[in-house]
Amino acid sequence: MPSEAAPKSRLAEASLVLITIIWGTTFPLLRTSLRVLDPYDIVALRFTIAAVLIAAIFWRRFRSWNRTALWDGALTGFFMGTGYLVQAIGLTTISSPRSAFITGTAVIFVPFIDRFVSKLGATLGEIVAVALTFVGLLLFYADANLKLQAGDLWTLLGAVMFASQVVTTNVAARRSDPFVVSALQSAAAAMVAWVFIIPRGGLSVPWRAIPWDRILYFGIVATALILVIQTWALGKTKPVRAGVIYSLEPVFAAIFAMGFFGEGMSSREVLGSGAILLGVLIAELKKR
Repeated sequence: MPSEAAPKSRLAEASLVLITIIWGTTFPLLRTSLRVLDPYDIVALRFTIAAVLIAAIFWRRFRSWNRTALWDGALTGFFMGTGYLVQAIGLTTISSPRSAFITGTAVIFVPFIDRFVSKLGATLGEIVAVALTFVGLLLFYADANLKLQAGDLWTLLGAVMFASQVVTTNVAARRSDPFVVSALQSAAAAMVAWVFIIPRGGLSVPWRAIPWDRILYFGIVATALILVIQTWALGKTKPVRAGVIYSLEPVFAAIFAMGFFGEGMSSREVLGSGAILLGVLIAELKKR
């Protein structure tokens, strides 16, 4: 009889692709939102909304939560909140495509962090997939000035945080309720920003000046929905493979920019997209 794990793994990886599509829409929206709000405000509001929403929907599951779930939520939430915060700080000084490229380098850090945490590491096929993906990312934004700036370093730190979140969430989703972890993860991520906001006396702008349409999109779709799907999916696949799939994010960001902002793709970007897709395909074929 065929194993039930394979269909679940394929469904989980398809779910991760959906997540990257949604993430691809957030870069230009986040950059324009940063013209009104500071990074701390955006992270605090989006994750507070997500935490309240997830807890309200799955409140029955909290009857069986324990210290392990609390620790898993706090740890993964710290990595996630810090990642989004420093990414937003970086976006105040660099472009959306540049931010997407640097964030995509998280795929390089995942195998090393996973090896440290799980002691298993990556297979040869996954290493080849990571290498192809990185080459694709380099080609994808080869036209950009790759000289490191302050915003680049903030975003690179975010990539390390996101890679750490992928690996630790993979562990958390296998031993704790994924919906409880998602709610606690959101609350912990929100606290990362609130600890900076509360001492200064509140948000940087009045409530009526907040672009609520974007904040609600970030909180409900790009955070609450994604976290529930992501926490479940990361428990059904390997962190390295998830990292390779996440590298599709800048590809979808470019497609979104082309469709809604009229931006085109250069020949290098097309080649880069092909290399990234080939990396994802190799990771999938080697698994099978």
